[in-house]
Amino acid sequence: MMGQSYRQEFSLESVKLSDSFWKNYQQLVREVVIPYQYQVLDDAIEVDVQAERVDDTLPVGKSHALENFRIAAGRTTGEHFGWSFQDSDVYKWLEAVGYSLQNQPDEALEALCDEVIELIGAAQAKDGYLDTYFQLKCPELSYRMLYFSHELYCAGHLIEAAIAYDQATGKSALLTIAKKFVKNIQAAFGYEAGKIQGADGHQEIELALVRLYEYTQQEEYLHLAEFFTDVRGKDPHFYSNEVKRNLEEGLSEENPTIDAAYLQANAQPKNQTIAQGHAVRMLYMATGMAKIANQTGDAGLLAACERIWQDVTKRKMYITAGVGSTVHGEAFTGAYDLPNDTMYCETCASIALVYFAYELFKNEPKREYIEVLERALYNGVLSGASIDGKHFFYVNPLEVQPDSCRNNPGKGHVKTTRPDWFGCACCPPNFARLISSLQKYVYTQQEETLYLNLFVESQLTSETGTLTQQTDFPYENQLTIEATGMTGRLAIRKPSWAAVMTVASVNAETEIEETADYFFVQLEKAVTLQVSFEQPVLAIRSNPKVWTNSRKLAIQRGPFVYCGEGHDNPELFSYRLTTKDISEAKVRSHSELLPQTLQLDLVASKVVQWKDEELYRFTETEEVKEAAILKLIPYHLWGNRGENELRVWFPEG
Repeated sequence: MMGQSYRQEFSLESVKLSDSFWKNYQQLVREVVIPYQYQVLDDAIEVDVQAERVDDTLPVGKSHALENFRIAAGRTTGEHFGWSFQDSDVYKWLEAVGYSLQNQPDEALEALCDEVIELIGAAQAKDGYLDTYFQLKCPELSYRMLYFSHELYCAGHLIEAAIAYDQATGKSALLTIAKKFVKNIQAAFGYEAGKIQGADGHQEIELALVRLYEYTQQEEYLHLAEFFTDVRGKDPHFYSNEVKRNLEEGLSEENPTIDAAYLQANAQPKNQTIAQGHAVRMLYMATGMAKIANQTGDAGLLAACERIWQDVTKRKMYITAGVGSTVHGEAFTGAYDLPNDTMYCETCASIALVYFAYELFKNEPKREYIEVLERALYNGVLSGASIDGKHFFYVNPLEVQPDSCRNNPGKGHVKTTRPDWFGCACCPPNFARLISSLQKYVYTQQEETLYLNLFVESQLTSETGTLTQQTDFPYENQLTIEATGMTGRLAIRKPSWAAVMTVASVNAETEIEETADYFFVQLEKAVTLQVSFEQPVLAIRSNPKVWTNSRKLAIQRGPFVYCGEGHDNPELFSYRLTTKDISEAKVRSHSELLPQTLQLDLVASKVVQWKDEELYRFTETEEVKEAAILKLIPYHLWGNRGENELRVWFPEG
């Protein structure tokens, strides 16, 4: 079933990080985020659990996720609390722990996980079914409310957690639970007579099943992933008919209006042409499609992936690699509709974009995929968590005026500071699992070429040899690469944000070929390379079709998009910039936020405020401006110093 070309994703154990920037984040996740999230999931500490948007019907106040399992296992009594997908918070936490244990063993944490896994097994029904919401609230509706249920979504996260934990510990108990659940799903779904010919409203199981196939080499899992991908949208009325049947049989009184496009079920995935509907669902589906194409060589699925990719990255992606322009459905909107103050840009959506980009890169190693992956990692993903590891953003805006957020109901979803937790807590454990598995994205093997994707101090150990990156990137502008025992060639990406980039061998005559996107270096013997580049401060403009950014500039240095905060810049929305201001920016290091942060100081101009209370004024004169220093920090660090204004795009002039 495998595709024609050889490709390899390296295990976490084969890539060791020593990078000061990312190792700091992995340490934060290991020492703070993971213990804190367990306490929240266990309702063991008092936290401010908020709704992710203004809606009085949404669950708040506590997580209850572990307690739901205890009730389902018969160990306590009570009622299910939370969303139908509350189980997935526990599964994603376990997956994050699995990756963290691969990075650094922790006997106490492993013992705690074993207890949680034993609890999950006790909650699982004898026939393999496992979903505490339906087990406790409405067992008669299991697999009968797929437009809403998230049963297979939860199953997918269980599968991913099981693989990560088995890899870390060699303990197969969670993998056994997951496989038992998959057997139950296989018995219920398929094209055979009497089986359900539909898919979960929220995609996730598709990509998870391919991962399970990759891990076990059991083709039944790949076939099931293909089924769920093929059946979606085959009958665009599947979910509406599901609702109608439940009403007719008296199983449910719910009669929601089904939006097939929101569920990406208006057409089969292989025939879809644009990114539409719920952003995370869309990108999880696309990731699954790309993973299937990786294994089967399905050209139709891959072509659909490319159409979706082009629509996302050329027309619907923010400068931070955030996606999802509206709170209504947490969804994509039309092309070039990218508002900065009412955007949604769920943290999970940037994480999903990382997954999608990486799977496409494994199909075809094009630089643009890693460029977007890198943009998402350093900006749209990292902004989702505070530097203390105990506060999180669900929504990641590019423009915040606190008074407007408080008083405008259209901005009720835009938080001005990171809450402790959310009633819909998909983002916090999703953040933890991605950061803990970061090293899997640093290198990729494609045929005879080893691709160095990210500039991260690390050591790769392969079957043939080792490759070491020594660097203090992003704080310095060079890498030293040492390759021993490696054969084939090394591809070093030329980032779009870099200037004057050179690659030179310092210990041997080595063939080096430069293309528009890469330097290719032959690795036939021990080689030491010196890679140098510049990280200029760059001015960015939007396509004129992005009307919200008309005559505005944004700033990037290296992989970081920069922003201004009112904390550093009073009357932040009075500042104006020119490309000359940006090109002359001063880079200054300080340690107020992270151990090291590179701040930009720009000599900009500032509009002089009116002294009277007029709202409008007849005038023929230009704005009165005065010189001012604009201080900018990396976007991902905003919101760590209390409530204040935020701006990424500044008026030009």
